[in-house]
Amino acid sequence: MPESSGDVNRISARTLGVLAEPEVTAEFAERNGREVVHLLNLADERHDWSVVIEYQDFTAGNGLAPMLDSMAKHRIRRAWDVMVCLTDLPIRFDGRTVVAEVALGEPISLVSLPALGAVNIDRRIRTAVADLGWAMHRHFDPEDDTGEFGPPSLHQSRRIETAVLDDGPIGFRYVSATRLGRGLLLAGMLRANRPWRLVFGLKSAMAAAIATGAFALVTNTIWQLADLLGALRLTLLMVLSISSMVFWIITQHDLWESPRRDDPLERYKASLYNTSTVWSLMIGVVISYVLLFVAVLLAAAFTIDDVLLEQTLQHPVNVWDFVEVAWMTTSAALIGGALGSGFESKDDILRAAYGQRERHRRQSVDEGE
Repeated sequence: MPESSGDVNRISARTLGVLAEPEVTAEFAERNGREVVHLLNLADERHDWSVVIEYQDFTAGNGLAPMLDSMAKHRIRRAWDVMVCLTDLPIRFDGRTVVAEVALGEPISLVSLPALGAVNIDRRIRTAVADLGWAMHRHFDPEDDTGEFGPPSLHQSRRIETAVLDDGPIGFRYVSATRLGRGLLLAGMLRANRPWRLVFGLKSAMAAAIATGAFALVTNTIWQLADLLGALRLTLLMVLSISSMVFWIITQHDLWESPRRDDPLERYKASLYNTSTVWSLMIGVVISYVLLFVAVLLAAAFTIDDVLLEQTLQHPVNVWDFVEVAWMTTSAALIGGALGSGFESKDDILRAAYGQRERHRRQSVDEGE
């Protein structure tokens, strides 16, 4: 739905169209649409701005140039004055992380959200979108006498460099200026993945783990092993259980990217995708492990009699002994429950893999042509 200002002193209306991929659109529209309208009307007193937000699958992994013709047709059909495309895919050019690209002959730009990082992302998104929209309008408006293209949030950032291109369809490209570009990009990719949602995608595996844990918790052999292993080996067992779960998910759902060896860009993208996938899954599984541990610890406190535990371990027991039992049980349950369950494919799990998302969007675009 368009958001507009009702200032009667403005001479004419202008529309900024935001075309975002489905994973991006809902959150952007909900939190940032109204603020973008406010920023545009604050910067431009001559026009009454409105923002229209739509979603559509498009293939932005190689930047704006390959999809510029289709985006231009979409802008004309919608009668948008300027257009900003949002993608959650990372973009690389000449070994640099691309933050945004602006077309040379069309008021169309593309913003890669992961390149903005993971901190204050809402503010950075709405500022970048508003600044690009306003700058493109000034640049392409014959009534405006501005001579230099310059969205303030991109030009004034010390983390971003500007490249003005002389040939090709891209007129301006903004790239990461710091050595931490890859780290910021990975942080942005992790946030875009929202790995905490994986907990819901692991419901069947966690159900199997709970069942395994319930059986193991009442077995005095587990109590004795937990007491004998100690904190160091329990930590190693925990790492093994989490790693096993991550490995199982990757192999079960074919999430690992194998690039063509003769293409450096594809090798880099595969490395980036795989790193993001592993860390996203790791975070999601760690959250699941913590929730399972809390549940097992509470169950142990209510079901295990401290006198019986003391007789089994043959020494006085305290709270730490219950923690060790819950720790051992959680690790064993996660391994047994995850590897022993054939949990079904979950969209939340597949969305954790950038390669899967890019392939899905390519298929959707091909089918729609």
